[in-house]
Amino acid sequence: MKKKINLILLLVVHFTFLQMNAQDVATSQMNNDGLVPHQEQVYVHANSTLVFVGEYLYYTMYCLKDTTGQLSDVSKIAYLKLVNENKEVVLNQKIKLTNGIGDSNFFIPSSIPSGNYKVIAYTQWMLNNGKNYFYSNDITVLNPYTNDQAVFRIKDKNDSVGSTSKLVTNGSNTSLDNMPLRLELNETTYATRQPISLQIAATTLEGLGNYSVSVRKVDEMETQITTSALDYKSVYPKKGKIKKLLLPELRGELLIGELTATNDIGNNQNKVVAASFPGEDYLFKLATTDSKGQFYINVAEDYTANEVYVQVINDGDEEYEIKLKPEKDLDFADLKFEIFKLDRKMESLIKERSIYNQIENAYYSSKPDTILIGKPNSRFYGKGTMNYVLDEYTRFPSIRETFVEVVEHVWIQQNKEGKTEFHVRPIAPYIESGKLPLVFVDGLLVIEHERLINLSSVQVESINISRNQHFYGTKSFQGVVDVTTIKSNFYENYYTDNMLSHKLFKPNESKNYYHQSYDGALSEEYKRLPDFRYQLIWFPNFQMTAKEGNIEFYSSDITGEYEVSLEGFTKTGIPVSLRKNFWVK
Repeated sequence: MKKKINLILLLVVHFTFLQMNAQDVATSQMNNDGLVPHQEQVYVHANSTLVFVGEYLYYTMYCLKDTTGQLSDVSKIAYLKLVNENKEVVLNQKIKLTNGIGDSNFFIPSSIPSGNYKVIAYTQWMLNNGKNYFYSNDITVLNPYTNDQAVFRIKDKNDSVGSTSKLVTNGSNTSLDNMPLRLELNETTYATRQPISLQIAATTLEGLGNYSVSVRKVDEMETQITTSALDYKSVYPKKGKIKKLLLPELRGELLIGELTATNDIGNNQNKVVAASFPGEDYLFKLATTDSKGQFYINVAEDYTANEVYVQVINDGDEEYEIKLKPEKDLDFADLKFEIFKLDRKMESLIKERSIYNQIENAYYSSKPDTILIGKPNSRFYGKGTMNYVLDEYTRFPSIRETFVEVVEHVWIQQNKEGKTEFHVRPIAPYIESGKLPLVFVDGLLVIEHERLINLSSVQVESINISRNQHFYGTKSFQGVVDVTTIKSNFYENYYTDNMLSHKLFKPNESKNYYHQSYDGALSEEYKRLPDFRYQLIWFPNFQMTAKEGNIEFYSSDITGEYEVSLEGFTKTGIPVSLRKNFWVK
């Protein structure tokens, strides 16, 4: 335990030093090994390399230590993009990593044309090795609802005939014969809607680790190369030399901003910047600018806000421009796309699958995935000392009267400049310091208190008061006035000087994927519903903590050959890639 604590402290100190000095790195090229310790690579296990419009592509992302292959605990955020042959990003996702693993999915809308695409994945920390240092794999999208399939080459007599995807397994030190896991099925052939039992057994304790499992119909049209966990390193280019250090997202999302004074009064250094993520379950963050006006906001928590509101907390008439830096650009120049080849014999297969997809989507509400609700955020100021639900009191027409008649230990007065201010009385034995409180409406910091005074009390649901003193860097605040409106939407029409409203690129929400069952009474419940699943089950994170594990699932109404695909890594970093086939008749 002591060693673990010391390692964590060492990492925190190291990356804090990097953050403080990131902008001072010399622009001359440097060796990455000294500047970028704990280097990472990612591997993406996707459920298919051929997806139709109207289908989901499911994936698990493994963030791994470059040297050992073990799960990395450095980055907490990863990115995944779908890039077309014009090297344009058509889908873009941000994924939270927990202990080096994250998973998500994306729906292929009808607006995406047929074509050859690349799945690109990376962490910000990886880009120190170059803008082209990312994981990539080929994906084919087939849009059967358009007549334009010219992007695909038609197979001719000179093309080799291949009915299944090719699996890259060359160059790994781990062979299929000495895998630390094995897959066992209770049968080799099943009837439709029959229970199937998959046993995952570790041949030794070396097999304990983290894996993702896909069970899917073998696709007669799928011909793209599938990169396995055994050979994911082969897709990475040679590491480039670093010019400017990019910080890792060590504690969660990292928002980097810049403050620029727009008049002669202000300066950029040591300014307190407030970031509000408003809404019912809001977040509040404070940061201080460095000598170049840059600031860093770490967001580890879940949040519901779609926009962040960034303001400067200043004591004078300074005017500032606030900017948040966009995503880092990637270099797609060297991307080479595999060509998918259409066969005229595929026409009936495409038609059948398209019909099945439409039927499955029509019945989606009967068997939906469920979004996992994020952990609710506690108020940053702790439990309020006083809470007033206004419907429990006589309602007064104005906010001013409400604070006078209902809310205790808070008063309103004008300062020397004639501006209206709230004040909160500290808890005894502390004396009044003259410091202002933090004032919020629906999670948005309101620096101009007059804006709250002008709010109609009819719109207010509750008022929460904290009488404690709060310290943030060089700033201190006496208490908190936290107002919640009935509609919780005060921020939608709020604007003030020295404030930036910025649309957030949010991490994808976690899901529990629906697992079809016909056990017991469910057999009768689903008797009249069609079951045209090509994807029988998707387990994004199967943790092997014992020598044996089991997955139970059901076959669908679609007959044919199916494949169990397991990818992942042992605790010691050994890559594992296994396949097992069975039939449904």
